[in-house]
Amino acid sequence: MAKPIDPADEFFNDAWLDRRQLLLGAAAAGGGLLSAIAACPALANEKRGGVLRYGFGDTNAGEQMDPATVQNGASIELMHVIFEPLVRRGKDWKFSPWLAESYELDRDKNIWTFHLRKGVKFHDGSPLTAKDVIYSLGRLVDEKVGASLRSRLKGSFNAGSLEAVDEHTVRIHMLRRDTMLDQPLSRYNTGIIKAGTVPTADPKTAIGTGPFKIKSFEPGQSWQVERFAGYWQPGVPLLDGIQCINIPDQSAKVQSVISGAVDLIDPVDSVLVKQLAANPKVRVEPLPSAMSWCIFLDQKVKPFDDVRVRRAIKLAVDRKLILDTVYQGLGVITPDVPLPPGDPMFPTDLGDGAQDIPGAKKLLAEAGFPNGLEFTLYTSPILPGMVDLAVTFAESVKAAGIRVTVNQWPAATYWDQVWIKYPTYVDYNYRRNAHDALDLVFAKGTPYADGVNFDQDGKLREFIDKALVESDPAKQVEMYKDALRRVALESGVIIPCFLSRNFTLNKNARGELFKWEMPISYYLLSKDA
Repeated sequence: MAKPIDPADEFFNDAWLDRRQLLLGAAAAGGGLLSAIAACPALANEKRGGVLRYGFGDTNAGEQMDPATVQNGASIELMHVIFEPLVRRGKDWKFSPWLAESYELDRDKNIWTFHLRKGVKFHDGSPLTAKDVIYSLGRLVDEKVGASLRSRLKGSFNAGSLEAVDEHTVRIHMLRRDTMLDQPLSRYNTGIIKAGTVPTADPKTAIGTGPFKIKSFEPGQSWQVERFAGYWQPGVPLLDGIQCINIPDQSAKVQSVISGAVDLIDPVDSVLVKQLAANPKVRVEPLPSAMSWCIFLDQKVKPFDDVRVRRAIKLAVDRKLILDTVYQGLGVITPDVPLPPGDPMFPTDLGDGAQDIPGAKKLLAEAGFPNGLEFTLYTSPILPGMVDLAVTFAESVKAAGIRVTVNQWPAATYWDQVWIKYPTYVDYNYRRNAHDALDLVFAKGTPYADGVNFDQDGKLREFIDKALVESDPAKQVEMYKDALRRVALESGVIIPCFLSRNFTLNKNARGELFKWEMPISYYLLSKDA
């Protein structure tokens, strides 16, 4: 059994305990919480029971439980265990049915049909029906809801496009050809909620079909879920529950998993990852090329409104230095392409983005900055590498005459006050397919694109929408490559490398993780994983 959280442990400071004593007090008094955390065939002794304790660093006070509008923080992990989508993304970006038992696209009629699983229940005991699916999908394209996926989906269907053929069959009559609709419908934002409900920060409002149901939720601090006895997969989950608790300090988070005070932690600095990989008390589980850390420059603001300046900054970056110094080589360099090398739509002719100081100086001089330029880059110590990325970036571009002052913003207000609002900032993105990566961050019409303002004339939006409906697969690939080349060369987003997400587990947390490229919370739940 894993060691329970002990309030006497020195690495838990008073502030941490004050915020969580109500949630964790009973757990600490109850002895070892974890007997077996994994639920998969590879586990020799599938012992039921135990509570997984998850130490998480990325939280904010604005978290809520509506999958349609969740943006960041620990509430994203929560979405994966209390709500479920129609489709799941699996290994090698293969997509398969989930709440939909099967689905197909009629290319001639341009209709997607989803056949729902029978016997699926919501946490309140009511059955999942086509009515719930239509309600949930309709919210995603409703402008009043403000779903982050609306810009991606609104051209493909609207509320009037959704048809309940019967209680367990849903048809989507497409407004345009969209052969990739199953991909965005696999995202956590598309979790199916009960018709007529609107999840808020109140646990009573979050009614899903997932393997766990919500027990408590304190935005920015903690959440707790318990096993849903009526879950549609027999024998799943093995766990009694999961406790997710915010541990903002990296040292405290690392010590907590080493000691067994928590069973699992989200990623920490790469230097610490290498140290943890050699520690016999824990094991590190990587998810390769899962995310990228980016530097955003708003091109509505001078001097970033000049493409020559943006290009000069990109040429001045030493990507290898960033990968080796900040991330200890645990990733792969990319020349500002929002896909990792190896993706079938990655434009390989761009090279690896090698540093070119003479080229950067030449462009700056042409743009009217013969003596270089200076600006402030905002970052925050919320997550591993955020500050180190900014500092190393600033150091790497000095030789081109680019002087960058790094401003460390307080972690408590960074996402609310700086992110998307300031002209420069550090942010991260998870890996997506080509269309969704371009749609979410670069193309006009999505709130995230406001943080870079690349597609002010809407031409990129128009182009990728044409690529989406292209019937010739080879031509479609080339169209997306063209769009990716454009944002890599011209946008104000600097993507030095794609990185593994490295999660650390205590040695007593047995079982297999990361068989599929999905968030860590899922791998601990399903016998079929």
